[in-house]
Amino acid sequence: MKTYFSAGYYNEDGSIRGYKYNRYNARFRMEYKPFDRLTIKPMISGSRKDIRDASYSITAMYSNLPWDSPYMPDGSLTPHRSSTWVNAQNTNYLLDLSYGNYSKSRTNSYMANFDFDVRIMDWLTFSSVNNYLYDGYTYHVYTDPRSSGGTSSDGRIQEQSKNTERRYTNQLLRFNKDFGKHSVNAILGYEFSDYTYKYVNAQGTNFVSGFDELDVTATPEQTKGYTNQSAVQSLIFNANYAYADKYLGQVSFRRDGASNFGPKAQYGNFFSVSGGWLLNKEAFLQKATWMDLLKLRASYGSTGNRPSSLYPQYGLYSLTNIKYNGGFGILISQPANDNLTWEKTYTLGIGVDFRFLRRFRMSFDYYDKNTSNILLQKPISGLTGVTNLWQNIGEMSNRGFEVVLGADIISTRDWFWSIDANLGYNRNRIEKLYATRNADGTMSATPKIIPSFYNIAGSMNRILTPGQSATSYYGREWAGVNPETGAPQWYKTDADGKRVVTEKYAEADEVILGDYSPKVFGGFNTTLKWKKLELDAQFGYALGGKIYNYSRQEYDSDGTYTDRNQMKLKDGWVRWQKPGDIATHPVASYNNKSKSNSASSRYLENGDYLKLRTLTLSYNFDLTKYKIQNLRLSFTGENLLTFTGYSGVDPEIPTSGDNRLVSGVAGPSVRPTTKKFTFTLNFTY
Repeated sequence: MKTYFSAGYYNEDGSIRGYKYNRYNARFRMEYKPFDRLTIKPMISGSRKDIRDASYSITAMYSNLPWDSPYMPDGSLTPHRSSTWVNAQNTNYLLDLSYGNYSKSRTNSYMANFDFDVRIMDWLTFSSVNNYLYDGYTYHVYTDPRSSGGTSSDGRIQEQSKNTERRYTNQLLRFNKDFGKHSVNAILGYEFSDYTYKYVNAQGTNFVSGFDELDVTATPEQTKGYTNQSAVQSLIFNANYAYADKYLGQVSFRRDGASNFGPKAQYGNFFSVSGGWLLNKEAFLQKATWMDLLKLRASYGSTGNRPSSLYPQYGLYSLTNIKYNGGFGILISQPANDNLTWEKTYTLGIGVDFRFLRRFRMSFDYYDKNTSNILLQKPISGLTGVTNLWQNIGEMSNRGFEVVLGADIISTRDWFWSIDANLGYNRNRIEKLYATRNADGTMSATPKIIPSFYNIAGSMNRILTPGQSATSYYGREWAGVNPETGAPQWYKTDADGKRVVTEKYAEADEVILGDYSPKVFGGFNTTLKWKKLELDAQFGYALGGKIYNYSRQEYDSDGTYTDRNQMKLKDGWVRWQKPGDIATHPVASYNNKSKSNSASSRYLENGDYLKLRTLTLSYNFDLTKYKIQNLRLSFTGENLLTFTGYSGVDPEIPTSGDNRLVSGVAGPSVRPTTKKFTFTLNFTY
């Protein structure tokens, strides 16, 4: 019998004062063989995450002006909406802190597995994986009646719960047998998973300051709740063949069914075929003893993707907070789309692996991916009250390569030093857009304008159009500053199709301005060992991408916004002051009306960066005489260093949830990246 146990504790004080995060976790796993042909592998794990957030609005922190004093002349705290405030918030951070506004949440997660393997024959095995996951989330918000956010409602208390259950089962029949020089292994299986999510929220207002339970509120403000469910099932087949351990082949097929497609397209069929050739085992290379591995690879296959929405195929109606003529009302919230189908990607891959002198390694992969029936939540006319609809909108290609290089520079009994690096390149392009129905009933294939993920009015959009990247920016092109007047300038297209300069923002036309996706990306890591002491460092980088820094529209606004802070100009940025100045920034004026801070390529910045992602120092103790197989003590730092010319908080922008395309837009209230330090103790017995 083998057992494994781990436990962990993590504590974080957030980048904003008042934010605290604690996580506790434990996992127990064992492997037990009651009979020679039966192996049982139960596992149970649990975690608890506690967050207490008494921090204030990040936007207010950026906006509060240095001459806005939180104290009155008599030493008392300046009240909210005092005539002495200049900043846009008109609120006092310290005052709300003194009132005790806070939110707290707790997430309890439990996961259990009951897995087992049955060896029917030496060459035939049945494997069963059975998993249950439960997440229980509770959220509590206290807004004091005296605070800025609670004045209009005499305070607010909110209680929220989210319960998630996931079930997963995977049943596989495994075949593995050799016939002389022939080797065959195959699996035939069934897979099923489902998901249930239950949400309940209640809010009350009007209570005595200092009490923070929902029961003390005098006025019920809101109650709501709903349940979401989904399920996926699959039939799986995969077979691998090898001859003389040097000619390799593989074929697979799977049929997936998902609950978030209609009956016309609920199931999708996907496949793959691949082959490999180990040239170093051929007779004509036997004399090349310095060569450890030379392998050629090729593959072709398909994969499927589903929309993130659980019910995109149905015609849905909303009854939430809708009243009509003194009673309840119903509104259309989503038109039906019975033809919504799987997004499919067909990938051709060619690769080579090479290792030599027992120290050096290299691999190269080229891929050509072609995606059809791209799934997108497309914006549509709001005449019916519906503003977007899931559709299959077109076809897209991704072509690129990845190179991996590595070397064991030092490898002795006591010392070991290795370096590995990878570089990737990808070219993304929209190949075709399907004709879709317009508001007037006609059909046409037109470019799709996609608002920014943050849905910020006046921010940069993206465009999907044939021949261009799926992450292309679309907006007005900045032409710089007039050196004689300091006026802002943009480009427009004249009657002859030429790009000319204009000082009127409304005359500038929208064009494709660049791409969020980096041209090259990758990382490198190094490991240094001395006896049982080990140091690991991992770096990541990206080059050639653009980021739209929306926050500069507010905080680098040339005087347009006088009620919030303005950023200090970076080295190399120059403000126009007198005729003849060659400047990056136009003349600043109080309540500037020139629209110089409106959305344009002025705020598109290079997103290049190099990051030290993790640095780990660890030590492995030899405690076998105490029946402990391994004891590892480690200390890890994350997000330790970032090198970038980007003027914002962090050049790595998160992806959006609905359309899976990277937003590329940095909002006005980005939290600084947190440095994390983790102490870990792992032991196996």
